[in-house]
Amino acid sequence: MVKRLKTQLENSHEIRDVLREITVGFELHGGESVETLLVYLPCKNGVCDHSDLFRVIRQSIMTNFVLSCSEIEKKLSIKRKKAPEKLFEKAVRKISKHTAKGELGELLLFTLLDVYFKAPKILSKISLKTNPRMPVYGADAVHAQYKDGALRLYLGESKLRKSFSGAATSAASSISNALEKYYVEFDLIDSHIDFPKMDAEARSELIDLLDPFSEDHEFIPEILHSPCFLGFVEQSIFSDDKECYRKKYIEVAEMHVRDFYSKLEEKGNDINKTALILLPFSSLDNLIKEFIVYMGIKA
Repeated sequence: MVKRLKTQLENSHEIRDVLREITVGFELHGGESVETLLVYLPCKNGVCDHSDLFRVIRQSIMTNFVLSCSEIEKKLSIKRKKAPEKLFEKAVRKISKHTAKGELGELLLFTLLDVYFKAPKILSKISLKTNPRMPVYGADAVHAQYKDGALRLYLGESKLRKSFSGAATSAASSISNALEKYYVEFDLIDSHIDFPKMDAEARSELIDLLDPFSEDHEFIPEILHSPCFLGFVEQSIFSDDKECYRKKYIEVAEMHVRDFYSKLEEKGNDINKTALILLPFSSLDNLIKEFIVYMGIKA
């Protein structure tokens, strides 16, 4: 029997229609292939169109991103008419205008790991916040999945920045820090592990595999992977001509991929265990303002 953790988002086909993938491979100057995921949003009147993204975030993603699977499953099982709306409202109360930029990046990372990597989150850090203005520390996403029979723990990093280069530099450092402080993440996982359809046996098996304090702690580095989501501004690529838009995006992405992985290598990180996920925007300021208004973030 093939081991597989169930993903959380049940409308992955709809999300793929909004966060669209460009299938393309990249190699570094030395000829090494690297794992990348290029996603993009529709373009309307020469600018990035966020409307469908915000709609699907409000309808299904926000609640699943913020709250634990067990809480969602428990409250929806009661089948109260307003349960989905109440869950969304609670999720939004965990986010503030002060933290919205960082948490939108984390939300997009969560979504792409669940939909494209088929790896559900196993730790809901934002659900543990007692103050909406408080940031989340450590890895920006903690997801897991079995691949070819072996468990992978994804300690994800996300950055939303106007400058790609600045985002790449900051992300490379953050990835190193997250890997070095994995034992801190494990204590949170041990206390709060949560994923769809979790049972006691699956929970126990995962904890045993992820435990850096066990006798098999030397095996832990093999399990850890570092997907990195970088959202950045690249106004020059946006065009209502879809083919032109895609072509320019690929050209820009090729430069950015090499820039990111060179910075990653400078930090001593394994390029074979880091997947780069890219998503360009035409304006970061507009993106965040529209996100706050559309979601009704008040704090």
